[in-house]
Amino acid sequence: MNNAKVENQLYFKAGLAFDSYKQALKAFESYLASPGLGATPEYYKARTYLRDADKFYEETFAEAKKLLGPLPPYASSEFEKWRADFLSQNKILVESQEFAALKEELFQNGQLVRWIESPDLERLLAKDYEAQKTGKRRMANIKVRIMLDRLQELAALASGLKKRAQEKLQSGA
Repeated sequence: MNNAKVENQLYFKAGLAFDSYKQALKAFESYLASPGLGATPEYYKARTYLRDADKFYEETFAEAKKLLGPLPPYASSEFEKWRADFLSQNKILVESQEFAALKEELFQNGQLVRWIESPDLERLLAKDYEAQKTGKRRMANIKVRIMLDRLQELAALASGLKKRAQEKLQSGA
């Protein structure tokens, strides 16, 4: 590979997705809390945030698949080495294998702590820890799995609020 600087698109797109989902949630909640139709622009703003967030989530998922998924059969050994170096340099993989050490490592990660609150991070780790040990999954990938799981939770929350907001808009209340 050449020496061109390569951005960490995974964290960049995940950050955009987290920000957009949080803005969508805030806008939907604001719309639902306000009486009457005066807040209708807030509804459309929230829908736009949600649409953007869903797009960023899809891009994040595609980037995660590209970085952590199986290598294509035609991939060169040079690409395999580049990918391994890239993952370690950008701290995308975790090094710990035991639950307590893994928890400590995740809480020291600046990116995850910025996007996911401590109770949610701990809950997702507990949920994903055992599942990550099974099958062909690698424990080193749990950080990305936690990140994607939290994005899915935010998407579900925003989708539920969107449905309630649509009902409010249609009823004219």
